[in-house]
Amino acid sequence: ASRIISTLLHDQTVNDPKSTDAVLFIGGKQITQFPYTGRITVEEACSIHKTGKFPLFVTAYQRQWNAIPSIEKNKGFTVNSFFTKNGTTVNQLKMGNPIQLEVVVEVTNEANYVKIEVPIPAGCSYEKKETNYYNNEVHREYFKEKVIIFTQRLTKGKHRFKIDLLPRYTGSFSMNPAKVELMYFPTFYGHENLKQVSIN
Repeated sequence: ASRIISTLLHDQTVNDPKSTDAVLFIGGKQITQFPYTGRITVEEACSIHKTGKFPLFVTAYQRQWNAIPSIEKNKGFTVNSFFTKNGTTVNQLKMGNPIQLEVVVEVTNEANYVKIEVPIPAGCSYEKKETNYYNNEVHREYFKEKVIIFTQRLTKGKHRFKIDLLPRYTGSFSMNPAKVELMYFPTFYGHENLKQVSIN
């Protein structure tokens, strides 16, 4: 596909030298130098159009702070995380005793290239850092505060993922919601409620 596009663009620019004179207009602002990166505030109008035959590719995104993460959302995915010890669900963690953080992801329809983000309580560290090649899992990234699990394909139904943790500090800690989303279409996502974790 890229070779076809390259060939067509070459023929277009040779036959019409002015075809490369593309001009982009964002909210009335004229842009002629590319690549271009800019910010648009909420108060500004966001209208985008261009002139010229040469194609331009535009990516736009927005970020916002979720002030109420305790509200569960399910848009194609349902996710639930809990702690287990030898296959049994536990509510209280003990300092120095290894534990597993288990994440259950329920998929309403078959999904490709899914990212699962699992926050880690501040009172815990990793017991092991392993990648489990089941449920079509292809890679894991371990950060201080979270684990990101990448899967190539998830079939309809429930899928389980486990993370080995070691509680190190006593106290009560907040546990941010686990989140699941399509890597290339993040508008399809789901996350659970904000939770509290106690370590004795």
